Amino acid sequence: MEGFAFVTKEPLLGPVVLALRVDVPGRKEQLWLGEEQDVEAALRGKERPLFLAQTRPLGAFWCEFGQTAAEGWTEAIWALSDALTAKKRSLREEREQAAAQLLSQQAEGNGTNAAAWYAAIQIWEMYLRCRRGRDSQQAAQALRNYAQLLTLPFGQYTPEMVHWLRDKPVIPVWNDRRDGKLEVWYPQGQTPFECAVVKDSLRPALIYYRQRILDAGLLMRRCSQCGRIFFGPDARSTLCSDRCRKASRKTAKRQFDGRAKGKDYEQAYDREYMFWYNRITKLKKAGAPPKQIGRAQAALKEFRKEALLRKQQVKEKKLPATQFISWMIGQEAVIEGICKG
Repeated sequence: MEGFAFVTKEPLLGPVVLALRVDVPGRKEQLWLGEEQDVEAALRGKERPLFLAQTRPLGAFWCEFGQTAAEGWTEAIWALSDALTAKKRSLREEREQAAAQLLSQQAEGNGTNAAAWYAAIQIWEMYLRCRRGRDSQQAAQALRNYAQLLTLPFGQYTPEMVHWLRDKPVIPVWNDRRDGKLEVWYPQGQTPFECAVVKDSLRPALIYYRQRILDAGLLMRRCSQCGRIFFGPDARSTLCSDRCRKASRKTAKRQFDGRAKGKDYEQAYDREYMFWYNRITKLKKAGAPPKQIGRAQAALKEFRKEALLRKQQVKEKKLPATQFISWMIGQEAVIEGICKG
C-alpha cells in the first residue's frame, strides 16, 4: 500500500476507483482505493500498489459520512479554481500549495476514512487534468462542478443516519443521472464475490450500501460497551462483537464482587492503569522496537487523559460508574493490539 501525494505532476494514466464489498453474512466490509487496473488485480489476490485497502466491521463506510465534516472542501476547491485562472506563475503555485494542504488535511485528518481520501484524490486528479485545458475559465468551472458534486454527500447524509438509529428504514435517497453511475463487478475468475465500483460521485455507492443492508433486514445499533455503530439482526442487539461481549461479561462479574459502593470505579481505574503499564514494561523487557514502545506510551497517555475526564464525570454524577468501567475494559484491546505489533 502506498500513499497519495498532492503534488503538481502529470495525472495518473488510469482512472481512480473505489471498490466496495458488503459482506453481510460475515458482518464486515472490504474496500480498495487505487487506479482501476491495480484495484482489479488486487481483487484477484495480486499484490498491487493501492492508496487504501481495508477490511472493516460492517457499517464503517456508511458512518464515515457522518464523521466527515462538510466544511473545508469548498475552500480547497476554490483554491484550485483560482490556480487554473491565475495569470502569474507565483500566484498559481501559491494557490496550488494552499489547496494541496487543505485536501491533505481533509484526507489525513480523517485517518483511514476511505470516503474522504477518495474525494480528495479525485479532486486533485481532476485539477491535474484541467491544467491541460486551453480555456482556463471553462476548465475552472468544470473543476468546480465536478468537485462540488463529489463532496455533496458529506453535508447531506448525517440526518439520515440519525433517523436510522431509531430503527426506521432509511428514506429513499434522491439522485440524478449526473451522479447515479455505479459499476457492479460480479464474481469472475479468482474474484469470488460481488463488489460495487465508483469512479465519480460517492452517492451511488451509498445507495448500493444501504440497499444491501436493508435487503438483509439489519438495523443500525449503537454498542452499549464501546459506543461503536454496528448493524444487528434486531432491536435487542446491543453488543457489536465478541470482544465487547467478553468485556461486558467481565464488567458484570467485577460488579458482582463485594466492593464498596462508590469506590469500585477508583479501584477499576487503578487496575486498568496497571494493566496498561505492565504491558508496556513487558515490551521494554522484550526489546521491542522503539517505534512500537512509543506507540504504546502515546496510547497510554491518551487513555489516562480520557479516563481521568470520565472519572471526574462519575464523581460529579454525570456518568454512571458502570459505564465508565465498561469503557476502560473495552480499551484493553488497544494496548493488546499494539503489543501484538
